[in-house]
Amino acid sequence: MSTTTADARPEAVEGFAGRFVWVDPHDLVVDPYNHRKDRAETDGEDTTQPDPELQASVDELGVLTPLVLRPQEGESEGKLGIIFGQRRNNAALAAAKKARAKKKPYRLVPAIVRDDLAGVDDAALTVSFIENKHRRQATVRDDIEAARQLSLMNIPKARKIRNARAMGFKPAELGAASKAAQLSDASLAEAIEEDFNLIELAEFQEVESVEDALWPLTRAKARDQRENNTKRGHWKHALAGLRAEKELTDKCAQQAAELTAAEVTVVDWRWNWSATSTRPLTDLLTDDGAPQTSQTHSACPGHAACVSPNDAEVIWLCTAWHRLGHPLTTVAAKKDTAQAGPDKEAAKAERRLVIANNKAWRQAREVRAGFIKDLCQQPEASTRVWPLILSMITGTSYAYENYVSRKRTDLTARFLGVEDPNEGNSQWTRVGDPFGAVIARTSPARSWRVLLAHVAGAYEVEHMDGAAWRNRINEQTVAWLTFLQAEGYALSTVEAETVAKGRAQQEEEKAGAQEDDGPEQNEDTEDLEDSQEHEPIAAAA
Repeated sequence: MSTTTADARPEAVEGFAGRFVWVDPHDLVVDPYNHRKDRAETDGEDTTQPDPELQASVDELGVLTPLVLRPQEGESEGKLGIIFGQRRNNAALAAAKKARAKKKPYRLVPAIVRDDLAGVDDAALTVSFIENKHRRQATVRDDIEAARQLSLMNIPKARKIRNARAMGFKPAELGAASKAAQLSDASLAEAIEEDFNLIELAEFQEVESVEDALWPLTRAKARDQRENNTKRGHWKHALAGLRAEKELTDKCAQQAAELTAAEVTVVDWRWNWSATSTRPLTDLLTDDGAPQTSQTHSACPGHAACVSPNDAEVIWLCTAWHRLGHPLTTVAAKKDTAQAGPDKEAAKAERRLVIANNKAWRQAREVRAGFIKDLCQQPEASTRVWPLILSMITGTSYAYENYVSRKRTDLTARFLGVEDPNEGNSQWTRVGDPFGAVIARTSPARSWRVLLAHVAGAYEVEHMDGAAWRNRINEQTVAWLTFLQAEGYALSTVEAETVAKGRAQQEEEKAGAQEDDGPEQNEDTEDLEDSQEHEPIAAAA
């Protein structure tokens, strides 16, 4: 088929005349008509210098995008001037300085020389202005997607790390990119506004579905920054709470879905069912006086259920117990007739506090375990570590004796980052030397790691149980949390309150002991004075 004149493609022509060269960054000058200027003295900003991300890229891979140059005239005649690419060249100069300091060769810079712009200042200025003015940054989502793609590439690890470094990503951020990429546009925009990094974005994505999840994370991040907490302790506590809340919410939703699928009526949960037409079956009896159960009540027209938001437990109900003639249990009847008063309200408030603190204490345990594991991997022990270890293993504490008798190795293994050699073994089939392999490869200078993991296990089991925050606080609970805090651990709210309460109790007991000792001391003194009055010779003797 012949091509008509109308179908013919127009001839393509070159846009400008130029040549590609490799140049030494030290040999270049900045063209006087370069649009970008150092205005640090007037505007407080020097936009000619590379940002850290650009510098990291040039350090690793060199300048990748060619500079545009033109021959210079006047004082710089014979040299090539930068029309655009000044920041890239400054990054190349900085990289060259680092290379020379290590006695290594530095990279040349790729460039296109525009001979056609020699002496044509207006065109040079226009080209430079357009290059800077219309440059548009890639979006944050573009950056996340690039990190995600790199993380999935099947290339050698060293090469992947090098590329990540050149792109401005840490290796851990590559692993986080896939999760961060799943954030909704709205959540991503809000998190970027709070300056979340890739790892924080990925962790936020885990709990994105929790209502107002951004707020506690933002507050925790700010607190870590104020306290210079590089281990992100407050963030980890906030994240643990949100993860627990999401897990509980998901479990509640699953329970409700299963009830609906079983054609059970699902009603909203409430704190108190007294004086309502709906009651839990635990408050009701059958016609013959037996306790009601979901089985005995299943045929009742009022058969229903709700899901407790405290623990995702299914609570079976009757939505018309009085009309349908279900008698109340004696306990429930007394509950209904009891007068509401300050004591009853106080008891309810105390119960809610116990539930909340029990939950917070459990959540803090996981964050604390992660910190202890990191602490046991540190290259050196602080001056606090050995006294803690030696005091525990040489003391006469019943708690330590009790812990050793348990023959537990799971926490020590967890804190050392190894598999538990006794996992699945009964108390009578324990491995005799469970950490022999770890000890064999541990240098004497780092033997404290094994001992700290062992002692930490003892503290966690014997002094940090689920009720450790309640009533009288054990001195060792306070001592252990105080030690961890001194090592850089950020106490959760319930942990901080426990330490404060424990210290206050100790001070109160100390003051009480001093008051008790005072009168006894005075009586002894009075007795001595009396004896001296009546027996002066003996006293003198």
